[in-house]
Amino acid sequence: MSSESLGGQILVGVTVAAIVGIGGWVLGRATAPAEPPSLEITPESVTAQVGLDTEFNAIGGPDVRTLTWRVAGQPVGRSHVAQCDAVAAQLMCRFLVPGTYSVSATATAANDLEVTRHSSVSVVFPDRYYTVFIQNPDRQVRSDAYRVLLRRIDWARVQQSITPLILLYDPDKGRNVFAADTVFEPEFEGVDVLQGLKLRIPKLTEPARGLVVGPLEALGVTVTEIPYAEAILSIERGAVDGGFVTLGDPTIDLLDADLEDMQAE
Repeated sequence: MSSESLGGQILVGVTVAAIVGIGGWVLGRATAPAEPPSLEITPESVTAQVGLDTEFNAIGGPDVRTLTWRVAGQPVGRSHVAQCDAVAAQLMCRFLVPGTYSVSATATAANDLEVTRHSSVSVVFPDRYYTVFIQNPDRQVRSDAYRVLLRRIDWARVQQSITPLILLYDPDKGRNVFAADTVFEPEFEGVDVLQGLKLRIPKLTEPARGLVVGPLEALGVTVTEIPYAEAILSIERGAVDGGFVTLGDPTIDLLDADLEDMQAE
């Protein structure tokens, strides 16, 4: 065999090997399995208090096309354990029922592959709540007073400006409600029931103080500012008709409660 033909065979062999190698690389690239998108959820675990907002965030890669949140296995807005709002990669939840739940985020990529991450949430009651307690022998008067106090004070804004969780009695619902969930009705009528009422409230900082003291005084209420613990003593002695007190059990019916159900701080 001539060196020329041998050289040709070597060249052909090298060329074929190169083509096969490139083809295998291309085929390998073409058949490589697609991967789901990357996703993290923070916090991975958290202890939340009933009635207070808890924030969750999802951190996904650039290949994430859609993001879906679920709370206790249910889509946002359908869970009975929390009120939640989802805005893109952020979820804000206010849990209503104590217990341990899962908050999950599911990311879908452009290739339709999905990945889900979970956060474990332990929901507990706070040690105490703050509430307005009215003492009057007439049950209807107490009910009317609670109704006006609930609507003529902007409690949602008050709650935004202080840390302690506030519960208020709603006579129309027959139960306590969170201050953050109340609706301010500045034109609500029936305010005469508060004329001459004496209430003692804690020494709040601004803007909470202005949101409470000014409107109460405008409704004919005499307001005295004292520490929480002294409010119960003042009510017991008959010096005032009511005021801010601490409440250990959020299920207590304030309409029929007495001072023994309240806590001194």
